[in-house]
Amino acid sequence: METFLRIAWKQSPDYALCEEGDTPRSQNSFTNLTEQLGPSEFQQQYNLILQELYESGAFIPFQVNGLRVGAIDGIELHNHLYTDLQNVTPCPYCLKRVHKKGTEHEREECFHRQVIFSLVGPAGSVFWDQEPMYPSEDGHDKGSEKKAATRLLKRMSDTHLLDMIDVVVCDALYADADFIRTATSYDIMPIIRIKQENYNIMKEVTDLGEYLSFSKSDDDYERKRRYQYRVFEHLTSWQAYPDELCIVEIQEQLPDGTTQKSRWVFPQIHASALLPPIVREIGHLRWQEEINEFKLANEHFDIKHILHHEQNSIQIFLFLKLFVSAFISLFLSQKEPGLQKKSVLPRISFKS
Repeated sequence: METFLRIAWKQSPDYALCEEGDTPRSQNSFTNLTEQLGPSEFQQQYNLILQELYESGAFIPFQVNGLRVGAIDGIELHNHLYTDLQNVTPCPYCLKRVHKKGTEHEREECFHRQVIFSLVGPAGSVFWDQEPMYPSEDGHDKGSEKKAATRLLKRMSDTHLLDMIDVVVCDALYADADFIRTATSYDIMPIIRIKQENYNIMKEVTDLGEYLSFSKSDDDYERKRRYQYRVFEHLTSWQAYPDELCIVEIQEQLPDGTTQKSRWVFPQIHASALLPPIVREIGHLRWQEEINEFKLANEHFDIKHILHHEQNSIQIFLFLKLFVSAFISLFLSQKEPGLQKKSVLPRISFKS
């Protein structure tokens, strides 16, 4: 990667303005440098690093009950109002949304969004790969993220990154029969949050819930939580999905006595491996990835001021941010295990 940067910098028009070996002296220089590079070249070299780390056993501390878990989520980048762009024309990668539509304060905003795949586990998370959303192909609606994720899974299968993954966990945006089929076609187990109350399968679960009580519970003393579970098996009412599905419903009791519920859906054939406490821990890891790692990348590794409005720059600098975050997790998992996230599974007190 250092070689890519050095060659591109020497070819940059700003290089002639600096002395031999000097570093760029302006924000524009960094953008001029990175816009000449191919993000895929960085990823190809990184894939080799991931393969070597996997073969050395570096990812074992990230396993959840022996399972290697990958999380998919979208991260928003480089958003701004069109009124802020002045003479800059929105680029082909810009997604659009309207704030306060229909009011006198209506304003249109453009932004870039990447779909990120990361290995997640008790030791933290390790960035795997990314895919930009293309408005010309994907559109601007919520379904556009799933289209980008589908492309990402296909490429990761071709580059054998998915060979190192057993489970993919996603939020409710991915509760889609096509996405479940896509994930299973790559021999990985999808676990997806489901909240769409209008789905027939949710109505089926609600009806079955009148006769099925929360029969299992466990205590997480570290997080000061108590969990109860219901498992709805052999569900067939999701007409768009041809095979049976299973839904694990988790009721979480918080320290203040309040409760909250979540439901996770996956193919029935994986029910023996995906026991309720494992599903709960995997879902928790996906949530931690969103609020911790992505927040870290956006807030504490903030380098937006040198990205300007150039897609290669945005994609490369996001890669570099996540690259740093990944190796922080790897370092802590090997050198300072006391600082890593802790899996609650070995300490579960599980009752029927």
